[in-house]
Amino acid sequence: MEKQRKIRNNKFSARFLVYFFSIVLFCVIHIPSYAQRLTYSMIMDLSVHTVNEKNFSNSDVAFELKIPYVKSDVVQAQIPDLPSGVNFVSLRRSEYSDTTSGTKIELWLNFSDSGRYNLRYMRVFINNRAYNIPFEPVIISDNPRNMLPQLVVTFDNGVEFVQQHRGKPQNKPAFVAHTGDVFNFTVSLQYAVQIISYNWSVPKNALFLEKERYEITKGTIRSSVFSEDTIPVASFEWEPLLTGNLYLPDLKIIATSYNGTRVELGLEDAYIQVLEGKNSVKRTESYEDLFAYAFTKNQKKQTKLTKNVVSARACDTIAQLRRQERNSLPFGHIYKQRKNAEARVGITESQNEPTKYTLWFCLALMVLCIILLVISIVIKKLPGILIFSALSVLLLVFSIIQLGRLSATYGIFIGGNISPIPEEQVDAVVSIESGKRVKIAQTAGDWVYVEYGSTGGWAKENNIYLIKK
Repeated sequence: MEKQRKIRNNKFSARFLVYFFSIVLFCVIHIPSYAQRLTYSMIMDLSVHTVNEKNFSNSDVAFELKIPYVKSDVVQAQIPDLPSGVNFVSLRRSEYSDTTSGTKIELWLNFSDSGRYNLRYMRVFINNRAYNIPFEPVIISDNPRNMLPQLVVTFDNGVEFVQQHRGKPQNKPAFVAHTGDVFNFTVSLQYAVQIISYNWSVPKNALFLEKERYEITKGTIRSSVFSEDTIPVASFEWEPLLTGNLYLPDLKIIATSYNGTRVELGLEDAYIQVLEGKNSVKRTESYEDLFAYAFTKNQKKQTKLTKNVVSARACDTIAQLRRQERNSLPFGHIYKQRKNAEARVGITESQNEPTKYTLWFCLALMVLCIILLVISIVIKKLPGILIFSALSVLLLVFSIIQLGRLSATYGIFIGGNISPIPEEQVDAVVSIESGKRVKIAQTAGDWVYVEYGSTGGWAKENNIYLIKK
């Protein structure tokens, strides 16, 4: 009898604990902070501000005003008086709940021109009392859809100039140099999403070296989010040999802007003025003398871009090993074989495959934590309840992530161009190196859409060795 009474007490305690925590959780979620009172000083501290850090002309700009501790049914807002060039788009009122709870007023305006705007105020009625809430100053930038790519050339002596269109003449030299001087410069790109083509020719009467060519020259698509940052294209070393006006290399770049427009850029009309130095070569000397002078200098090895090429057979082998890796122990002998196979063909960085054993292990640990959680509730051990609850949630999240990785389809790409649409007649402007592990997001006939980092496009299905689920 005493034993049954203890069992009933334990069951009652467990039920009470569950009910108690359910009530506490309900109160935390559903009881808002409207019980606190909105004071006049709080209202005077309010302001209407933009939602986004960057805002552009001829596009909808979002504003926000949060009024804490009041419900939306006692709040009204009027459309503010707007200056010329600023147009009203929309106004919305809703309730919010984050660090506080209250009413959120959202406003969308459209600015026809860039610049700094000081809007007056928004009139808000709270419990039928009117308040004028000021706007914070607004900075509107030029819309990136209307901005064309431009080249930025930066010399190591601090000189910098910008060129927006190919063939635009320069009225004066970039700077004055002397024969025999060696200087470096970097060509960068601004307001561009992608380079379609890139090439240059060696300028006359100078020793010239391309020191480095950067990732964007491979046709990699940048993020579609607007950025004013300059992206380096290539860096050069230059030594003029003759006096006079010396033109920069005939650089030809075709780049796409944020609105998709293709723009041709170049430097053929940019030049420097070269004066006579201690190692100068006079113009009256023959070209043979000039070349003799050039080759008496220490020979410099020109940096060449080397692209790692992985054979189709090696790609198939790597795909098979990755397939086996998914069904083997993490970091086991299959993992080592796959790493060795990749190292033999020059692949040094690659993602590891998710394994089924890892998923099963996480699920087993989660079941164990749930059992221990139930035991902790029965014996009324609060630290155990907290610890095993947290562990159960963490293992559940990790298991879901592992399941998502195992469910995704991947393959090893044999390398080459990918197209923006699944058609052979379309010019492919983006390429992925051979041996790369790509994610297969979609299929269309014998075409598949592959993703590698921020790059994506359509490729033929027979160019990919699938890593089976």
